[in-house]
Order: sequence, then structure tokens, then C-alpha cells
Amino acid sequence: MKSMLLLLIFLCILAGSPVSPAALTVEALEKIDTKIKESETRIKENTNTQIENIKTLITWLIALFVAMIALIGIPLVALTVMIGWRSTRDHEQEKINQELRGEIETLKQQQTVRP
Repeated sequence: MKSMLLLLIFLCILAGSPVSPAALTVEALEKIDTKIKESETRIKENTNTQIENIKTLITWLIALFVAMIALIGIPLVALTVMIGWRSTRDHEQEKINQELRGEIETLKQQQTVRP
């Protein structure tokens, strides 16, 4: 029992002493610090690369969207202009038709008056 108590006291003293096997040396702390800094650098580089890839993807998507709008919009604008032009032309043609109908009616009335 006494030897067990002495062994426990010795182990407690050994665990708490600065020369215990579990204590970290300055070199070990520096190595750990270096590895942590390297890991942080790699993480930053990977994050920057991923951000650049996402920016490139978004740029391509925007360009594709603009191209689709152009491919759909330009024909629609051309179609609208053509319909407007045709409507104006049809309106002018309708005026001419009305005038001709009026002249035809006038001629018919003159024909019926002078048989």
C-alpha cells in the first residue's frame, strides 16, 4: 500500500514537472506553428481559387443570359417594327380604298342619273 502511494505521488510529480515527457519543447511548438501557418496558407489559396472559379462561372452565366436575351430580343424587336410598318401601310391603303369607294359611289350615282 505504501509503495503504491509512493508510486502515485511520483507519477503526479513527474506529470506536473516541466521535464515530463508530455511537455512540448520550443522546437515542437515552432514546428506546430509552422504547420498551422502552412495549413492556413493552403486554405486561403484554395478558397481564393474557388472564389475565382465561382466568379468565372457567374461571368459565363451572365454572358449566356445576355446572349439569350439578344437572340430572343432582336428578332422580337424586328418583328415589332415590321408589324408597325405594315400597320401604317395598311392604314394608308385603307384610306385609299375609302377614297376609291367614294369615287365609285359617285360614279354609280352619276350613271344612274344619266342613263
